[in-house]
Amino acid sequence: MNLPWFIFDLTNKQLITSSTVPTGSIGDEKNIIFAETPILGNNFSPLSSGSFGNRKISLQIPIVNRGYEGNIALINQFELLRNKAQGFLGLTKKSQWAGNPKVLYSWGVGSTPLEYFVTKCSMQHTVEMVNEVGLPQHTIVSLELTLDETSLLYKIEEIYRNVSAVLGAGTTALQGIRGYV
Repeated sequence: MNLPWFIFDLTNKQLITSSTVPTGSIGDEKNIIFAETPILGNNFSPLSSGSFGNRKISLQIPIVNRGYEGNIALINQFELLRNKAQGFLGLTKKSQWAGNPKVLYSWGVGSTPLEYFVTKCSMQHTVEMVNEVGLPQHTIVSLELTLDETSLLYKIEEIYRNVSAVLGAGTTALQGIRGYV
C-alpha cells in the first residue's frame, strides 16, 4: 500500500488529502546565485559566490468529486491556504498581523516532512464538469511552497541529508566496484 498524497496545514490544524496524486511532475527548485564583477580591460567578468535562493516546490493536484456538493469541501481546505491564518475552525481571534499559513509537506520530493510557506495557491475549475446546481466537480489546484529554512525540522533534515550523502557515496562506490568484479 502506498502513502496517499497529503499536506498538513500547520496554521489551521487540518490534514488535506486526496485520492488523486499530483499530475505531471513535482517541481523542486533552488537557485544558485552568483555575482558577475566586471573589471575594466578584462575579456570576462569573474564570478563571485553570492548566495542561494529558497527551495520551492511546485505541483498541480486534480480534485474530483461528482457528488451533489461537488468538490467544495476540499476546495475550501485549499481556500484556507490562500487567506490569513485562522486557526482551528476559525474560532481564534483574527489579527491583522496573523501570518500566512504554513504547511508540512514531503510527498514525492525525497525529503522528510518539512515546513513550507504557501506562496501560491490557484485553482482552475473545469467548465465541462459543473453539476446541476453550478458547483465544480473537477478542479486543478496549483501550489507553490517555499521552504522555511529557519525551522527546527529543516535543521534536523540538514543533518540527515549530510549523513545520507556520505552513505550514498559509499553505496555508489560499492556498486561501481561490484560492476568491475
